[in-house]
Formats: sequence, structure tokens, C-alpha cells
Amino acid sequence: MSANAKRTIVSSAAEEKLAEIVRDPEQTAKHLRDAAKSIVDSRVAKRFYDDCYALAYSASDLERRPFLNIGPGSFRHPMWRTADKKYGDDATAWTEMRRGVEQPGADYNWDIYSGQQMQEADGFFKVIYTSHVIEHLFPQDVLFLLKEARRLLEPGGRIRIVCPDATLMVDAYIAQDWQYFLHYLIVKTKRLEKPAARLTEREKREISATFLVEWVSLLTNKQNPKTFSAAECVTFLDSFTDLYDAFDAAGELSLRDVNITEGGHVNWFNARKLTLLLKSSGFSAVKISGFQQSSLAILRDGRFFDRTDPEMSLFVEATA
Repeated sequence: MSANAKRTIVSSAAEEKLAEIVRDPEQTAKHLRDAAKSIVDSRVAKRFYDDCYALAYSASDLERRPFLNIGPGSFRHPMWRTADKKYGDDATAWTEMRRGVEQPGADYNWDIYSGQQMQEADGFFKVIYTSHVIEHLFPQDVLFLLKEARRLLEPGGRIRIVCPDATLMVDAYIAQDWQYFLHYLIVKTKRLEKPAARLTEREKREISATFLVEWVSLLTNKQNPKTFSAAECVTFLDSFTDLYDAFDAAGELSLRDVNITEGGHVNWFNARKLTLLLKSSGFSAVKISGFQQSSLAILRDGRFFDRTDPEMSLFVEATA
């Protein structure tokens, strides 16, 4: 479906909702009150976080904007610079390619897979943030990204990384907590329409196994040379005594050339693995954080940061 067609569907749905609200005076009044409160809350939050920037950084620092979001998706903030790759001959941005949504251009057109440094001076940035990016990268690319981030940060600069937490998924699968996976598929993304109560135990296991394999590899992607059915995903995972070994094997069966355009998940991380990678890349004082629990006030702004799948995410910070 084209981006224009998607926008037409969204616009039609919005118009229908608006018509419904207008027909009901009580609903109209409620939505007006909610909108007014939202505007006030937003203004208060903006003023507070503007003060956080002013208190922590000099005017000259704020003028040059030494804050970088790598793989920003729809994120745009006046204080922050962004780095993202382009796809195809028409230089389509990541979010446009994946969601059919037009986005302003990034400050840096940077493809991590290329192995080329980002065009910025050593130590230019004070803070780097990247959310749900590293799971799309193969091991050599993750190491390159972390070493490049270390180069770009000034001494004492901070990086915050958010990514899926493999430990949560592994623990849920071992405990046969199928609802952990079904919530994401039925409630959050609505990718699965069948009610959870109507699924058989076999179906729940196959759905959960497919979820796991999809979140660490291209083995459910038809573009990959090797693919698994739902039943084969169960068999594949059951063939390993350690699920993390299964994740590594799945990643190795994922073709790098395919992922250059597909941009799927091909890696996994937990606190231990990411800590070791950060330290081997030259970072110190690695700290496991939490949702909106950054040690930097500006990164606790929930309007912009830690927004993607927080219930399934790992939050880690390190110092350059």
C-alpha cells in the first residue's frame, strides 16, 4: 500500500471519529477539556525541560547542539541532531520506508552497514541516544557503532542505549508465559486477531517461538534464503539447551545482504552482553538503567525518549 493510500485511510478514520464526537455534546465537551489539559501539561513539561538544558549546558553548547539521536525514527527535537540511513534510489528515510510516513531529513545521512565514519569531529557530542537500533545490526556492525559513538563523544560524555531485553523473552519462553508474547501481538500491535482464550497450547507455543525467532533473526522473512514455519521455529529452539545459543545460530543464518534493505532484527542483547560490548569499545562506568530513569535529566523527558516498547526493553548508560 502506498504512503498516500495509508494517509487517506487514516484521514477517513479521523473524520469519522470527529463526526462522532460532534454528534454527542457531552463527548465534545469532554474532548475539549482533555485537549485543553493536554496543552497545559505540554507547556509545563516543555518549560521544565527547557530549563534542564539551560541549567546543565552553556549557551554556546546549546547553540551548537551537541546531542545526537542515532536511528531516530519519527523523533525530532530542536536541541538534537539526528543520524539515519537512506533506502533506495529516492533516498527514502527509515521511517518512511517502514511506515509510509513522511519525515524531515536527518542531520547526518549515515549508514552503519557501510563501515564509514559519521562526518563529524572527534568528541563533538556530549550525549548520544539510540533506541531500538542495535538489534537491527550484525555483531561487527554493533561493535563499529559503539566504537564510533565513543569517538564522537567528548571525554565524560554519555551514551544511552535502549533495545529489546532478551532475558525477559527467554525467561517468558522457558516459563511458558505465552501471554508475554500474545500481549504484544494481540493488544499492542493487533497483528493477531484470534482471542488468546481460543488458542490451543500448540498454537500459543508456535506463535511465541515464531515471535522469538523473528526478534533475533531473518528466519521468518521470506527474503532470507533460509526460512522456518511456525512449527519449525519450535523445533529449532527446542534443539538447543541454551536459547541464547539458538539466537546466535539464528543470526548466523540471516543474510547480511538481505537485511541491508529489509532492516529486520538480526541480533539479541541482555545486560551482560551489552555491558561487555560497551567496555570493549572503550566505555567506562556502564550502568543498567530503567524506563525514564536516566542519570541525565534531559533524557528523562518521556515526550521524546524511552517511548518504544518500554515493557520489553533494556536500558543501559555508559560514560566515554
